[in-house]
Amino acid sequence: MTGAGASAGHGFKVLAPWYACERGHFDRFDPSAHPPVLQKYASAEFVRDLVADPRDSLRFDPDEDVWSYPVPVALADRGPGRARFATHQLVRTRLRKLYQPSHERFYAVVVELFCDRPGLPRPQSAEGLEVGFVMRRRHVEMDAPPKVLRTLSRRLTAELLAAKGQGGPDTGPYLSEAPDVLWADLAHRTAFEDAHRELLDQVDLKKETRAWMAGAAGGQWRRLGEPPAPGRPQDREQELPMWRLPARSGDCAHAAPPPPQRSLWFGVVPTASADHDDQGAPKLDDRSVYELRCFVRSAPRPGHEHCPPRTSWSRPTEPFRLASFFDPEGTKNRKTSITLPDFRAVAARAAAPPGPGGVAITSPPGSQLSFDPGGGTPSGGSVGGTTARTCTFALEIFMIVAFFVFSLFLPIVVFLFQLWWLLALRFCLPPSLEAAAALKAFFDGTRTLADMGRAETEAFDELLGAKGAGARLKDASDAFAPEDLDDLVDLVTPPATAPVPLPPLPEPPVDDPLCEGG
Repeated sequence: MTGAGASAGHGFKVLAPWYACERGHFDRFDPSAHPPVLQKYASAEFVRDLVADPRDSLRFDPDEDVWSYPVPVALADRGPGRARFATHQLVRTRLRKLYQPSHERFYAVVVELFCDRPGLPRPQSAEGLEVGFVMRRRHVEMDAPPKVLRTLSRRLTAELLAAKGQGGPDTGPYLSEAPDVLWADLAHRTAFEDAHRELLDQVDLKKETRAWMAGAAGGQWRRLGEPPAPGRPQDREQELPMWRLPARSGDCAHAAPPPPQRSLWFGVVPTASADHDDQGAPKLDDRSVYELRCFVRSAPRPGHEHCPPRTSWSRPTEPFRLASFFDPEGTKNRKTSITLPDFRAVAARAAAPPGPGGVAITSPPGSQLSFDPGGGTPSGGSVGGTTARTCTFALEIFMIVAFFVFSLFLPIVVFLFQLWWLLALRFCLPPSLEAAAALKAFFDGTRTLADMGRAETEAFDELLGAKGAGARLKDASDAFAPEDLDDLVDLVTPPATAPVPLPPLPEPPVDDPLCEGG
């Protein structure tokens, strides 16, 4: 945001907002107040909530809001029930993770401005100020013998699991992922570096901070201070705007005299982007570590218009990574509901003349597919056509066929690749409690899937929602030990009712010390 007029001839301190200091039990003179604050929200209307009261945001969850990576779990180390079929577990680092808007998570960066003078007085005017922030990427190149990387990543995995009170497998991430894992954690803390100095000394670590430089030719990540690339002399670091938060009329209503007005500013943190660099790589990805830095640019004082603007920078925010689009801990926050077409209503509509709606598909000349479906085994395929041909289909046809294809191939994928944990990621309501009870009674620890009769295979068909699924499980009897079958029934038994999401916890309320003369 840019204001009009001229500012005083001093710089600014760009610090954490007062309520972050109150919650952390430190003041604006403490080094803990130097980084700007990231705030989390669960509604696309978060800016309205932020403007109404910047103190009201959501807590960062110590488990869900940190970057994690999967490691394999041996069968002997798995828990009972559904956990019996989870072949991997997540190892949670201390690095912050920000989710995408598609995950129903949104973020703001908030700062409070102070005059860079003794006592850090509060500015009372925004005239002549431009406040914004930049997003930067922490880049690392790690070169070390594979054995060193593997040992470090295993030790780090064991320490992170132990910190959460979990047993650790004697393994780590894939070797190809080891540099990612190590850098994600080392970017946030130094304790691990000190404890494993003898191994880290064998790692050639080159770290640098990169800025997104944009111009007429597009954008690219470039090392800070690196000269512009040939042919791109006008590239500048991309700056994102921040806006001043209005004073709240209800704050300090009984204070006399009225306290000085705070200078709070916020910006919207981008967690997804359609931009790519000149090499085709995405601007934002889920493998890099990012940080934000806020700035205040003040116009020259009257009579000094020939001088350049003065820019004051904040310290970097805490480093963070971005969740991928298909991050399971993000996708669980957003539910998509679809009702399949009602066959009866569609059949009734077929009696009426065609309407103007539907999906019109035009096949160009030489692009029309012709074949004999052959009762499920296509044959006699050819490509032809001398004129364009347009066919219009009711939208319902696409949904009916698409769901049929999905239902056909889901069990094939599960059984062909033995991805039994996929069965835990679907359920149908209302559940068939009778089928689950019958299977629980049948598998007493001595019987196997091969011992199932027609009643048991049909019970599995009922729970899995697929005819013939029980017979396929019976054929795969060798994949399950008798003691695992009770857990298998738990895996495929849906909950009694649809799961109700737990709302994220809000940050605790705090009172403004200015109301008490602070």
